[in-house]
Amino acid sequence: MKSPLRTITRLLALFILSTCLSWWWFSGADMGWTKTYVTIPATDEITGIPYEVKKEKFVPGVDFVAVGIGLSFGIFAASFLFSPKNPKAMKIQVLALTALLATQVFADEIAFDFKDPKGVNNIVFKLDAPLESISGTTNGISGTISADPAKPEDIEGKIIVDAKTLTVPNPLMQEHMLGADWLDTANHPEITFEIKEVLNSKKDGNSGTANVKGVFTMKGVSKEITVPVTVTYLPGRLGDRTGGKMQGDLLVVRTNFQINRGDYGIKQGENLDKVSDVIDISLALAGSAPKK
Repeated sequence: MKSPLRTITRLLALFILSTCLSWWWFSGADMGWTKTYVTIPATDEITGIPYEVKKEKFVPGVDFVAVGIGLSFGIFAASFLFSPKNPKAMKIQVLALTALLATQVFADEIAFDFKDPKGVNNIVFKLDAPLESISGTTNGISGTISADPAKPEDIEGKIIVDAKTLTVPNPLMQEHMLGADWLDTANHPEITFEIKEVLNSKKDGNSGTANVKGVFTMKGVSKEITVPVTVTYLPGRLGDRTGGKMQGDLLVVRTNFQINRGDYGIKQGENLDKVSDVIDISLALAGSAPKK
């Protein structure tokens, strides 16, 4: 007697494979990466000058087909686990299939470590007040961001900065900045940004842009902010960055945004002639995913 779950599993695999291939074929059989928009030619009615218009549209590419084929073959292979002879074994097999499906769905997601092995990742901050302009950097960066290579802009994770590594050129100014009246790094050693939601994501080859909503925490105060982000996935380029010492992939995250120090309980409304309330932050961080 055949196991009904074995039959259902194989039908599911066939359905996923046929749906994936049909969707891809009838969408134009695009041999490139999956796109979330198409470019439509248009002509200005007055000047007669041609131009292009971008329209949101999901166009499956070869990566979409590869995921569909892998998922369907994984499910088909799992069907051989099912046996109608042992009810307890059947329960275990159902759990095994569930785990396999979860593994296939998230198989393409890669975790990138932002504790840079080369030590060159840094964040630049600037406070431009009427009397003084203060610029500084920090390289005490860590954290993990996960991304799907097929959609590098859809990221999740957290970036962590060791607050004690914030540096400005003037030694006395730095001492005050890290002290209790300002950042109070003794009691609040980390500055973090945790991603909560990705909005308006757009893909362009191995890069993508999005507005990332997240929670920015500094001096123990957490505020939800939204920042524009550009993400670039660089497969196989970790070796180029490390001189061949490590092999793997890179994920480069770039953004520029502003916060107000007063929102985080840092001398609100004080010393505004010399220390701007607005802090400009810019970064271009490379996260690594070494090949095992």
